[in-house]
Amino acid sequence: MGELKREGGFALLELIIAMALASLLALWGGSFWMQQAEDAAAQSTGIWLLTLKKAVDQMLVRQADLLVGIVQPEPRGSGYRDVWRPTIAELIAEGHLPKGFPSRPALGYEARVRVFTPQGACLTRGCKIEALVWAQPVAGQLSRANDTNRLGKLLMALEGQGASVHPFLPQRIKGSIVDRPNPPSAELAPLPIGTIAALSLYDSTQYAHFVRQNDLRDTALKGKLEVAQGISTPTDIVAGASLRAGARVSAGEYLQVGAQAVEGGVCEAQGLIGRGVDGNLLSCHQGRWQVSGASFGGVYLTHSWRSCHGNKHLAEFLLWNQNEVSMVNPKTGQCNCPAGFLPMLLAAWHLQEPQAGEYRSFLCLR
Repeated sequence: MGELKREGGFALLELIIAMALASLLALWGGSFWMQQAEDAAAQSTGIWLLTLKKAVDQMLVRQADLLVGIVQPEPRGSGYRDVWRPTIAELIAEGHLPKGFPSRPALGYEARVRVFTPQGACLTRGCKIEALVWAQPVAGQLSRANDTNRLGKLLMALEGQGASVHPFLPQRIKGSIVDRPNPPSAELAPLPIGTIAALSLYDSTQYAHFVRQNDLRDTALKGKLEVAQGISTPTDIVAGASLRAGARVSAGEYLQVGAQAVEGGVCEAQGLIGRGVDGNLLSCHQGRWQVSGASFGGVYLTHSWRSCHGNKHLAEFLLWNQNEVSMVNPKTGQCNCPAGFLPMLLAAWHLQEPQAGEYRSFLCLR
């Protein structure tokens, strides 16, 4: 009987030990799986932030000209309510993130993006555009955010491009390639401990010398500018020398001619246009400046057999102011009409002596 009691006592002790071991195993297994879930969430959050950082990289490339002031925002806007603080929804709408990209990562952190004002000669030499992308723990995550094991998992998922606000160094945002003060700029509040961040960078120096569409900068060329189609501008076109066009030149407003010319004076080339001292528009016809569009082409006098330029024989019937009288047309310098004008006979006469010949006067009209 005593032996039976001892055997029953040993069986109960063994059962208690087995139950204790099972409890320990269950507790260990639960902790293991909880840690596995925590590690998976940390890795997922790091990958999520890395994807967001790459989207901001693309955004900086596309918006670089606007950020450095080379161009103005388009009438429809840039696609961002504030291009210096883009949101995840805006990055999705602009095609930098896939549709359905979660607004928060697995750990429930809150993400933000801040593009910093570029510094340097951005318009002439280019400059670096930087943006900080970070995910900070919310109220329910602050206690776990101090876990250095979690920070390690997060930074590993960021593939060496990440930084964090470490519990031992809360005044810095520090990582392998990032070392910034906390807060990162004057208008931002200090980032809480446990925050993970990544720096996005675009260097505009390699494209600073290119001319863009809607470029606000003054552009200077030292060589020729050839355009296969038309050139249109809402403001002035200024040329230090000749401005040539292979086709017609048209203006939507007035065409102002600044160069002055003297009517009847010698001009250089056919087709030139000038402005007379009295404001009339002059054009170059047959080497002389003439009033453009006028129907009067001057007058001239001919003799039946004497030279047009031999004005001395005018003394035969003009006994006064002989030196001030000329037979030639002042608009051409010869006894003819300008191009486009036809001579109209005004009068014909001769002196009493038949051998003196006949004089004729002509009026040039269109």
